Amino acid sequence: MIPCKWGQGQLFAFSALDGDSYFTDDFTGYLSGDKIGVIFQTQCRRTLFFGNMNKYILPEIKCVSSDMIILKTLLGNLSIAFAERHLVVGEYADRLGVFVSTDGECEITKNGDIEIHNTKDGEYTALFRQKSKFAFAYGKSFDEVIALCEKGITIDVEKIKAEKKKTFDNELPKDNKYASLYAKCISVMKSQLYSPEGIIKRIWSTPDRLPHRNMWLWDSVFHAIGHRHLDVEIAQNLILALFDVQREDGFIPHMARPDYISDITQPPVIGWGAWLVYEKNNDKEFLKTVLKKNKAFLLWCQSNRRKSENELYSWHTNPELNNRCDESGMDNSPRFDTKSDLYAIDFSCYLANETRCMKKIADELGDKENADFFDKWYKKIKDDINKTLWCEEDGFYYDYDIPNNCFNKIQSVASFLPIFAGVCDDGRCSKLISHLENPNEFGTEIPIPTISKKDNTFGSDMWRGPVWINYNYMISKGLSEYGYDDMATKIKEKTLDIINEWYNRTGTVYEFYDSENQTPPFCFNRKGTVVEPYDFRVKYQTIRDYGWSITLAFDMLNKE
Repeated sequence: MIPCKWGQGQLFAFSALDGDSYFTDDFTGYLSGDKIGVIFQTQCRRTLFFGNMNKYILPEIKCVSSDMIILKTLLGNLSIAFAERHLVVGEYADRLGVFVSTDGECEITKNGDIEIHNTKDGEYTALFRQKSKFAFAYGKSFDEVIALCEKGITIDVEKIKAEKKKTFDNELPKDNKYASLYAKCISVMKSQLYSPEGIIKRIWSTPDRLPHRNMWLWDSVFHAIGHRHLDVEIAQNLILALFDVQREDGFIPHMARPDYISDITQPPVIGWGAWLVYEKNNDKEFLKTVLKKNKAFLLWCQSNRRKSENELYSWHTNPELNNRCDESGMDNSPRFDTKSDLYAIDFSCYLANETRCMKKIADELGDKENADFFDKWYKKIKDDINKTLWCEEDGFYYDYDIPNNCFNKIQSVASFLPIFAGVCDDGRCSKLISHLENPNEFGTEIPIPTISKKDNTFGSDMWRGPVWINYNYMISKGLSEYGYDDMATKIKEKTLDIINEWYNRTGTVYEFYDSENQTPPFCFNRKGTVVEPYDFRVKYQTIRDYGWSITLAFDMLNKE
């Protein structure tokens, strides 16, 4: 099955799987919501569109993937496909027409049948129409776009379409209710990939080509978990790329690009993800690299993110309320509203899980010294979490407010990570389950909300209520480990169902979802209220075709 749902904000990009695709001169678009068209996010935004601008032409959709669109409209057939990173080609019916509009000041000139748009910012686009074919090119000079258009108009569009359709040879049976979503996941995963460039020495991934574009630490690991089912070498590269941007002292940044790394980190999940990738091909050389490099990173965390001799870890925080703790990944969680230094339940659990995964890696490599080292470390973290972060009265784990010497009693989804990390005993796990099942707390129609429904901050803004796919994935994994297979299966099925529902309704997979499934995900706040029409240049909305929502859904669909 080929993805065939049109939706505003869907990404349209050239993948590193098909040729050079660079961060620094990216030419990526997203689908328009008010016409049949693709909006390309150059410095001056350009829209390639088809049909009469004042008339909505209902299409019969044959394919809408991340690099190919095939439509049958009332005015004729239309095909659009990326041929190269700066070249889009296609075929169209004469009555349909193909046009370009450009925001802002633009000088439009002609070179024969080629129409050139010069926006006076060092960027050019050109459109070449010839009979029923077109070529649309982007470049940094007049001559460059002319040459690309002349090349593009000679390309066999049918051959390109046939090649791109092979992307979907790996598919679910058509009668499977998730078959279309499965194909959508493959399509978006392809679009995530950039070519090696600058300090990043191998193929790497981004959460979304627009608007994020950069490489993120835990996103890359979640992406690798999905990509391992399609190409395990790509999955390995997505993890190894994180070591390309690692400093000599072991630090790994939360975000990087070919010429830059940030100065904060992100949840340590590399060892866990690497082990899941290793299970696919048993590449011990890969494991050796992970053992060495990730050990250095975890030791950096121990040296730089502890407030005491306890094995409890604290995030770096920011002054801004809407971005208090992007290092944790939970940017605007009410956990951090107090602005106090916290022993963080999530950071401590991530470290616990990493040390037990690193022991597993060391055991697999026959490295007894490292296996003993990580086993001892894991047990110490586990003991300190249970001694300090468990509230017996509430039957719940909390962050601990260090200066005020008390629990920071915000009940968030992070407090279920002891299940993921194997930290809690069966009795404490059972008490956590009771909170997951309570409809007034976390037992919502769609599990698991990021904040308890009892919390006065509960709402529709990012980490203040909505459901995030990565937490559902990690917690369901932990539940299975503790023997709660039915609950784990229910969480996974509910997660897949809401992703599938909104994909079929809107053509898009979103960053987060409503725990009661009453509000469309595109209406949810994201560090503030929604702005219409959708335009991330004005304000980031709930991200469309979002990375780990796609890759973790794909992993869940690949039942093993």
